[in-house]
Amino acid sequence: MKKLILFFFLSALTVSAQEPVGTIKIKREQNLVKAVFDNVEYKLMAIDRFGNPQENTFASYTLWIKEKKSTKKFVGYSNTLTPEMLKELKSLKRATKIFFTNIKVNGDDEHLVDLPDVIDTWFPDCTNCIKKN
Repeated sequence: MKKLILFFFLSALTVSAQEPVGTIKIKREQNLVKAVFDNVEYKLMAIDRFGNPQENTFASYTLWIKEKKSTKKFVGYSNTLTPEMLKELKSLKRATKIFFTNIKVNGDDEHLVDLPDVIDTWFPDCTNCIKKN
């Protein structure tokens, strides 16, 4: 009987001496880190963490065109700029800051990924700059 009590006492000590197993949290690293505006093809491209352009589709973004006296806002839902956006950009007479905000991209696993804002400068065609006398 004493051996049985001693056995339970020792087994209780070893069980209480073991620390509880904690959970391991793993944060998955996102593949996409930023967006870039391609001013030749007039589209947004996603860039991965290694600096390579990716062909992910953009779910939504907001384009802001800041002129001297006004700021215009356009909402886009694809990689390419809409005809309305292009018309406005091509009608500009001087270099202008453009901002892409609230950028959401379809990630690799079809979840939306938020990307940081893009600030760029739009330079107009030289034909718009020539002063006519």
